[in-house]
Amino acid sequence: MKEILMQVQDLSYRYEDQTLALDKINLNIYRHQRLAIMGSNGSGKSTLFLNLNGVYKPTSGQILYEGKPLDYSRKGLLSLRKKVGIVFQEPDNQLFCASVLGEISFGPFNLGLDEATVRNRVTQICDTLSITPFLDKPTHFLSGGQKKRVSIADILVMEPELLILDEPFSALDPKHAHMIDNILKQLTDSGITVIIATHHADQAYRWADRIVVLNHSHVLADGTPQEIFSNKELLAAANLEQPTLMKVSDILKRKGILSECDFPKTAEELEMLLK
Repeated sequence: MKEILMQVQDLSYRYEDQTLALDKINLNIYRHQRLAIMGSNGSGKSTLFLNLNGVYKPTSGQILYEGKPLDYSRKGLLSLRKKVGIVFQEPDNQLFCASVLGEISFGPFNLGLDEATVRNRVTQICDTLSITPFLDKPTHFLSGGQKKRVSIADILVMEPELLILDEPFSALDPKHAHMIDNILKQLTDSGITVIIATHHADQAYRWADRIVVLNHSHVLADGTPQEIFSNKELLAAANLEQPTLMKVSDILKRKGILSECDFPKTAEELEMLLK
């Protein structure tokens, strides 16, 4: 049986100008899940993430973590952010220290961890994300892909149980997008629950085991990648495209080359089916 890590119950959120960004959202987030949140701009993805991390407090409804309502006191939010980390879409909105080492060390030092523990965590995370070669560089000298990795390291060094990434593939070239793809796989393989917001149907189809589609502040659909991307009416309503590999698979199914139950998620899987 799946273990619920976080519950969103009848969550609504209005901005100060009374714009309704989220309207009675209900959502269970399961431990060790790979969840992609999809939807057009303005559908509520980023607002939902900021509620999950406690940056925003719901206008109505509630969020539970491990069965307990979020505590919005200073102490409660500090405890939450040890467990739930968020990586923003634009690294420059997250990075603020002069050096990469200072940037990644700031969080655990702020938690009151001793120097040896911080050093060990930073070393391990930097090796995992291939950051060590530019650890002493100023953060503003880094490339976009390097900044993205540092912003992920910022959160991973806190050892979260749940990692939220807002558009992790945005503004990345194919090389760095592939690198982030591999990092996400490593994270989920290590047992971290990962949620991403993405417009990239190909990446969501390949990576996620569950997709939630937001549309006009509501949950429009919730299902497996196969269920979501097979529903062309749903995709049209949410302004989403079908993944390229699924389009190819559908053509091969119509020609009788693949069976209806075949859903290859990578080119390698498709090649194996065609042998």
